[in-house]
Formats: sequence, C-alpha cells, structure tokens
Amino acid sequence: MKIKSFAAEIFAGISNRNYQFDDGLNILLGNNEAGKSTVINAIYASLFVSPQIRLNTTEGKEFKERFFPYPDGDYAEAEVKFEVNNSDYKFYKKWSNNNYRGFLELSDGRRIENPAKITEYKKEIFPYGKSTYNNIVFSSQQDIKSTLKRINAEENPELIDTINSFLRRAVMELDGVSIDQFRSRIENELEALTKKWNLAADAVSNSDRGINNPYKVGSGEIYDCYIAKEKLRRKIKESKINERKFEELSAEIKKLKKEEAELIKKIRELSEIEAEINQRAAVELEAENIEEKIDKISKTAQKWPKFKAEMAKLKEKMNKAEAKLKKLEAEKKRAKKLQRRNEIKERVKQIKAADNKLQKLLKLNDEAKATPTQVEKMEAYKDKITETKASLKAAKLKAKLNFSASEKIRVLTGVEGEKSIAEGEIIEADGYLRIKTDQIDIEIESAEIDFVSLKEEYNLNQKKFEQLKSKMEVESLEQAREKLNKITEIKREIEAKKNKIDELLARDKLKALENELTELEQVEAARDIENLNPEIEDLKAKISELNTEIKIKENRINEWQEEYQSLTELESILAENKERKEELKVKLNELASLPAQYSSSSEFINDLKTKREKREELNQILRDKLEQHQELENLLPTASTREMESELKDLQNKFESLKNKAKNLLEIKKVFERKLEEMDQNSFKPLINSFSRNLQHLTAGKYETGEIDADFSVKLKSKQKQELPGKLELLSYGTYDAAALALRFAIFDNLFSNYGGFIILDDCLVNFDPERRKKAIELIKEYQKKYQIIYTTCDPERAAEFEANVIQI
Repeated sequence: MKIKSFAAEIFAGISNRNYQFDDGLNILLGNNEAGKSTVINAIYASLFVSPQIRLNTTEGKEFKERFFPYPDGDYAEAEVKFEVNNSDYKFYKKWSNNNYRGFLELSDGRRIENPAKITEYKKEIFPYGKSTYNNIVFSSQQDIKSTLKRINAEENPELIDTINSFLRRAVMELDGVSIDQFRSRIENELEALTKKWNLAADAVSNSDRGINNPYKVGSGEIYDCYIAKEKLRRKIKESKINERKFEELSAEIKKLKKEEAELIKKIRELSEIEAEINQRAAVELEAENIEEKIDKISKTAQKWPKFKAEMAKLKEKMNKAEAKLKKLEAEKKRAKKLQRRNEIKERVKQIKAADNKLQKLLKLNDEAKATPTQVEKMEAYKDKITETKASLKAAKLKAKLNFSASEKIRVLTGVEGEKSIAEGEIIEADGYLRIKTDQIDIEIESAEIDFVSLKEEYNLNQKKFEQLKSKMEVESLEQAREKLNKITEIKREIEAKKNKIDELLARDKLKALENELTELEQVEAARDIENLNPEIEDLKAKISELNTEIKIKENRINEWQEEYQSLTELESILAENKERKEELKVKLNELASLPAQYSSSSEFINDLKTKREKREELNQILRDKLEQHQELENLLPTASTREMESELKDLQNKFESLKNKAKNLLEIKKVFERKLEEMDQNSFKPLINSFSRNLQHLTAGKYETGEIDADFSVKLKSKQKQELPGKLELLSYGTYDAAALALRFAIFDNLFSNYGGFIILDDCLVNFDPERRKKAIELIKEYQKKYQIIYTTCDPERAAEFEANVIQI
C-alpha cells in the first residue's frame, strides 16, 4: 500500500491543501508550525478515525480541540488517495458532531458509505489493526522511545500480538499445518461445545439465562443439551402433576353433580308455596310498619307538650347569660386598653433612655479629630520615611580622619544632625558625609543614590508626618490608630442605638405614642384579661349549650307540626293505624302457613334465593371444572412418563459425553500452548537479525547485535561484547535514537515485507552526528526501494541530502 495524494479543505490550521506523493521517499519540507504534523494527523484521521465526533465524550472533545478550526469551527474535512495491489482507492472524511460524512471510493468508482461495509473492506486493505499503524507507521521520532516502552502485553496487547503472530508464522510450521489454524480449530471446537457454558463451574455462564430464559442463538452444544435435558425433566414433572390433577378433578366433578341434584330437589319443593309466602311477607311487613307508627305516634303525643314547657325555661336562662356576657366583654375591652397603656409607657421609657445615650455618643463623635484618611496618610508618610532611610543605608559610607590641625572637628552624616568627633575616630554614614573644621569643609555623597533628592523627600515626609500628629493631637502612629478605632467603635454604637430606637418605635412616632398614653390614662379599672377570659369562655360555652338545646327542641316541635299539624290531628291518625292493624291479622290467617324450619317469611324468601344462587354458582363451577378437565386431558403427553424418563436418561448421557469431550480438548489445548511456548523461544530471531543489521549499519559497527526478550525489552551489545541495560533511555541521545530507528525499521520490515506499505519519519536525524547521519541516510535510501517513506523536516539542507520528491508545506 502507498499514498498517492492528500487533500484537505479545512483541517486544524491548514486549508485548501493538495499534495501528490511518489513511490519511495517523499519529504514534507516547511518551517515550524507550517502544518507538516497537521498533514500527517489528517492522513491518519482519514484512514482510521470515524467521521462522527461525539462531543459528549473525552475523545470527541479532544479531536474537536485539536483539529476543528479555531475558534468556532464545527467540522474538519480531508481525503487520501492510495494504491493497493495496483488498485486505486480513496478515503473521504468530514468530521462533525451532526453533519458528518465518510466514504471509501473503490477502484471501479463505487462509493461505500455504510460503516460496517467500510470496515470489511479495511480488513482486506490494511493487514494489521489501527494500533499497529499508530505505533509503528505514524509514530514521530519523539514518540519512538515511548512507543518502545508501550510495546508490552499489558499496555498494547494488539500490537505485541501482531508482532508475535507474524514472527511465529515465519519460524514455526507443523508439517505444513499452520499453528494459528490448529489453535483456531481447537478454539472453534471448544467454543462450539462450551459457548454460554462454564465448564469449570459445571453451570450456565450467566445464571439469568437458564431454562427459564434460555438463549435462542449463539449457544454451544453443552448448553443446548443441558437446556433440552432440563426442559424434558420439567415436562416429566409437569406430566406427573397434570395426571394427578386430572384424577383429583374427576372426583370433584362427580361430587359437584351430586350436590347440584340435591339442591334442585329442595328448590322445587319450596317453589310450590313461594307465591303465598311472598304475600305473607308483604302483609307482615305492612303490619310491622303499622306497629312502628303506632309506637312512634304514642310517644310523640306524650313529648309534644313537655317540650314546649322546657323550651320556655331554656330561653329565660339564655337571656340572663347573654346580659352577663355583655358586661364581661365591656370589662375585657377596658383591660386591653390598660394593658396597651402599660406597654406604651415601657416603650416610651426605653426610647427616651436610648435617645439620651445616642446624643452623648453623637457629641463624642463630633469632638473626635481623627479620620481613616488621616491615618492612611500618616502610614504612607511613615512608609516613605522608612523607605528613604533604607535607600540611604544601602549606600553606606565609612571614613577616618587621621590628622587635623584644628581641634574642633564637626561631622554631618545622612539625615542625622551635626556632631563632634575626635582625630582618628572612624565615621559611618548613610549615603552622605560632611566633615567641617576651621580649615576645611568636605562633602561626600554616594554615587549610587541621589542624596539631595532623598533627603528632601525624607524632610518633606517627616514634616507632613509631624503636622498630622499635631492636627490629630496624637504622639505616634499607633496612638492615631487607637484613636481611630475608638471613633469607629463610637460610630458602631451610634448605629446600634439608632436601630434600637427604630425597633422600639416600630414605625410609630414618639409624639403619637405620648398622646395615646394620655388618652389611656382616663380608662376605668378592670380585672386582668387572664382572669376574665376563663369566665367569658365558660359563659359562652353555657350560652352555646342552651342555644343548642333550644334549637333541638324547636326543630323537633317544628317537625311534629309539619308531619301532624296539631295534637288533635295526631290522635286521629293513631286511631286509624290501630284499626288497620286488626285488618292485617285477619288476612294473615287466610294465607299458607310458614314451614316449621323458618322463623319468618323473609327467612324463607332469602333461603330460597340463596339456594337458587348456590345452584347457579355450583353450575358455573361445574362448567369450569369440566373445561379444566378437558384442557388437562389435552395436555397429557402422547408419550408415557416411562418413555420420557428413558429419553431423559439418553440426554443425560449425551450431556456428560459432551462435557468430557470439552475437557479433553482443554487438555489438548494446554499441551499445545505449552509446546508452543517452548517453541516461541526462537520466535524473535527474524526481528533480532533485522534489528542487528540495521543497528550495525547506523552505529558503524559499534553495536554489533541486539537482543529482544519475550517481554519485548531491547538489549544491546557493544563491539566489546558488553551487554547494555534494556532501558534505552540510559543511552546517549544519538545511540538511543539510532537504536530506536533500527528497531522501528526492523519491526516495520518484518511486518510489511509481504504487503508493502508506507512509513512516516519525523526528522529522526536531529541527534545524529555527521557520521551516523550519513549512515542513517544510506539506510533510509535502502528502505525506500521497498517502501514508500514520508519524511518531515524544517531544514532545507537536510532535505537536500536526499534524492526525493520534496513537497513544500
């Protein structure tokens, strides 16, 4: 496989690019940040990255950040044309979260857009997986060291398996039978037997997919046999249960038929006198109602005049209670006003006390002579004075007057005053020194500072500092801060007192409260509300009870008047009902007598109704039982239980046989893998030979052989046969890069010698000295005869060292 061209409408920082690639060596030449790495990334993405970028995944977010145009691009687009076995193909990708697209164009011009079909074609086009191409074909020189470190079974199993598989095929064949085919045959047979079955646990792999929820497809012979066996076992169990139910149901049906026949006979006997008993029931009901009316009217005749007298007494009691309640409520109203008077009196007292304290605090605040601004200025002047002194101290002067004809010697140092010194005394000063006698006057200034300016600044700040002290009536900065803190505390207390007064006033005016207090002083005395409330509540309850009793009696008298009009009419109605009662007694004697087992006509009627309902219920149960009987008869299997038990035994034997076969295959596989492991000791020889040959060429024979352990760690041997550690990072940069390039070409050559292909080299000669670079160029030129090489560099001189297709980026 080789790349023929690459085009990108927009991808990361590049746009509207189109490059043609030749066989052999192609050099991408361009300055740093020109887009060389972006072209390589775009080629890789075109071949291996899905066009649908899911922005809610880490992978999708990273792709967008790296390859979507900054700052708000929402897609990237590129295509790669390549040749495989003299046939041309093209991969087109538009990466996006929603509006994505991708297709593979075949040599005959057909376009494949279905992702599953594209994957099938890629398996034919690319002999190895994505990881192999990522770590071997597309790795940059900077990543080669980390790539070698990643080639181990734990971190990159796909790549190491690919290399091992190739090497094993190259050096080990069993009499013409491929080891991989033999392994596949064992594994396929094991899978056909044990799929969905845990042979070690002797159970279904997924406990949730047993007989109650079996797999319909994708299961092995052991699993299928187990399910068939258990289904038959269940069928036998169900058959035995159904047979027992069939017999029990037959007995129940016989019993129900007998019970129904007896019930029909009793219903017929009772039905013969049913009509006259129904008439008797109606007469008895009317007689019962007449008796109830007579009782009710008699009682009403007694209660009516009594209720009238009781109601008059209750109304008199209620009038007295209501008069007393009115007096108590008037007294309670006065008690509330008195309570309000006491509350206002206490509030006014607290408000005036708080206001007196507030006025004192306001006076103290007005008398204060310190503000935050003044303190801040004092601090600033103090800092500047200190800073000036520090600057002067940094320019330290030292002098000694060895001889003077004058007895009076005066000196002025730094910003300090003038003082006398003796002959021979050592003088130290900060930035400025002046020595005066009768004969001389010498000034010495440090060349490192502007003493005059510093002294002026010092004097100015000292003067302002002293002025503020005087104005604030303080002796120091600390005293000024304390004074400011005290003023702040006074202001805080002022605010607290104002809030307290507002809280006590509660939106009222003090004058209004005082006026209300004056009015309340005229209220007459009254008992406390706490003493009045129980008496008032008791009286209200009593009035309510009296009112209820009156209403009850009034309602009852009204009901009697509405029903009977008057006491006279009530007595007339009573006489009529007594006469009707006698007529009904005569009629009952003319009807059929009630059977002895019944105490009343209603009992007879209800019993007959119950028997008929029971008969219907029995009939329905019988029909259901007969239907169940027929269903059970249909469920009974054609084969006997004994025949099914014999079939179950055969399935059990087959089940055990299949498990034994699987166990035997596992033993064969273990022996095979053990033998294969023993044979694997020489599986790296082709790779070692290629690596050693490349390494010797690149290092001009300094390192003659290379060794690769089973865990893929690389060891080198020098010309003096001294073995170096497997950690390549311990070598020099040049040797490390040479070893990495040698091993990469060796792996690539062993993997792709039968397929052809292309490899990306990212300026891999940076750390090579001239001699090794010359050897590396020779090695690259040698490999370009067999493979397509894409070499990236920013150095035109490096590009000129090759005879290649130079692509200017």
